[in-house]
Amino acid sequence: MITVKTNINVVSTRLLRKLDVLRNPKPLLRLVALDVLVLITERIHEEGKAADDSKIGEYNNNYLRLRQKKNKRSADKKIIVSLTRQLENDWSVLATEKGWGIGFKNNLNAQKLQWVEEQKNKKIGALTKSEKEYAINKLKNLIGKELNS
Repeated sequence: MITVKTNINVVSTRLLRKLDVLRNPKPLLRLVALDVLVLITERIHEEGKAADDSKIGEYNNNYLRLRQKKNKRSADKKIIVSLTRQLENDWSVLATEKGWGIGFKNNLNAQKLQWVEEQKNKKIGALTKSEKEYAINKLKNLIGKELNS
């Protein structure tokens, strides 16, 4: 008589768990969105760049003095779409039907950004090409780690 021992239950359970990640990628998408949120915040509110990587614009001298006086902002003329920090503090990772997205919790802040986009005739809140590539690569890496664990 031959006795065969197998760990097929352990292997199949592990495989099913790995496949479940592909069936429900929402937790991974949330991690991607959190990383991309940091990139967008830096681009807009520190570098002053639109979604096409161009400068959003420059503040005029009168408004620049107001920013410095009231909100202790720098003398840098680049538009960073921030006076009171409400916009950058309100950027959030929000649940969507398909997973997670990036937006504002306060609709007024979304309207402020839309107004700046209209005034400057630039997309600002959209992802840049490199931010999209980063998100795709991050998701691929997270899926790879899950499948290889």
